[in-house]
Amino acid sequence: MKKIMIFTITVTFLVSMLFIGTSTAEVGKSAEEMYFRLVTHGGDDPFWAVVAQGMRDAAAELGCKAEIDFSGGDLAKQQKAFLEAVTSKPDGIALVINDDTVWDKPVEDAIAAGIPVIGINNDDTKGSVGNARLCYIGQSERRAGYIIATRLFQEGEAAGVDFATAHVGMAAEVPGAMYATVRSQGVKDAMADYGITSFEMIDAGGLEATTVEERQTAYLIANPKTTFFLGAGGICTDRILSSLKAAGLKPGEVIAGGFDTAPGTVAGLKEGYITATIDQQQYLQGYLAVYTLYLYNKFGLTPNIDTGGYLIDTPEILGVIEELSGTYR
Repeated sequence: MKKIMIFTITVTFLVSMLFIGTSTAEVGKSAEEMYFRLVTHGGDDPFWAVVAQGMRDAAAELGCKAEIDFSGGDLAKQQKAFLEAVTSKPDGIALVINDDTVWDKPVEDAIAAGIPVIGINNDDTKGSVGNARLCYIGQSERRAGYIIATRLFQEGEAAGVDFATAHVGMAAEVPGAMYATVRSQGVKDAMADYGITSFEMIDAGGLEATTVEERQTAYLIANPKTTFFLGAGGICTDRILSSLKAAGLKPGEVIAGGFDTAPGTVAGLKEGYITATIDQQQYLQGYLAVYTLYLYNKFGLTPNIDTGGYLIDTPEILGVIEELSGTYR
């Protein structure tokens, strides 16, 4: 089966190969001798299964070893996993930078110790100014939030929605997490464009799908005047279809959308309950993390790669996504 993936790469070439004190020429390791770690805030869910698949595929192609750490949204557990990864002295670490302060010193210390660290999936909101990571592989979260919200509001405009009285509900697995905060800023940017003022961030209760569905359903029942409903992350969006049905709503009664292309999201798009979703192509975040760390060790290359922000809102695009959902998308 042919894999169809689209992404934009901006590459910054290092002038020197001596960034962390040891030239890549002196390192001289083959791919088979290299070992990489991915340290994430993710859990056992369809989104992170795809990231892990990308990592495994790249490691198999290169012949190197790579492992991924999941923390289920527990920041303390993720911090512990990072320190354990540093202690294992890998040839590089790909880190989900899901906090603007707690990762600053650990990343600096790891790089000072000769371990390259790159960001994946989430980045410091100030980018390289805010964190010493060598580069970032992932989507622009605020831009993605703006894109999906604008698409939903366009749908509302076509349906004759009164934006002055419209209400936007946005469910987040972890409301205070950086991904949810930054994406919601993008949503609010789009709300300002359309004159919408009513917004509420909903606590969906973590990464367990059943809990997420129950909380989203309860919110929709308790707030029958909700006009637009978004999932801030892949699990919330995956559960929109079942939540709307459980709340007794029909397609189009609430204009809904969100992020990622998990199986439940694809089903929601097909059945008309979900208008659109953002595809961040997370397979690339795992796959290119391994290749980027390999290329850094070989040639000192540090590419910043925008993997996502792609709108999925037509049957033609959905046709490409559907058979890949849960494995490569």
